[in-house]
Amino acid sequence: MPDHENIKTFVRQTLGCGCPEEVFEYIDCQSNITLNDIVLRNRINIGNRLLIYIVEVHNTDSLKHVLPILIEMGKKERDNSKFNRFRLVAASDNIDKTKKVADDIFKTIEKDEKIHLHIIIKTDLPTF
Repeated sequence: MPDHENIKTFVRQTLGCGCPEEVFEYIDCQSNITLNDIVLRNRINIGNRLLIYIVEVHNTDSLKHVLPILIEMGKKERDNSKFNRFRLVAASDNIDKTKKVADDIFKTIEKDEKIHLHIIIKTDLPTF
């Protein structure tokens, strides 16, 4: 069973979410989810308001393919399920290179203000 306190701490502290306490009364965390041949480390639903995809980046070249697909799929799921926000978390051992490449790609993707990209070091990913 996922550790809801670790998830809540991660969402609030690492991602900077200001969701009210009652949103965290419902947390659904799934692991190793495959979307369009892309394996998500986690798919997290916080209170049916916040949708989070976490993907581990092993090769920054893959971001050119993966990022647009995950943004599109996350937006579609967010809208279809009536979530308020979608956050895509890319975790990498090489955060500087990943951040540069991911930010450059993210700028070119059509999106709205309720879609967020977070680049974090893998060691900041707690066990859920």
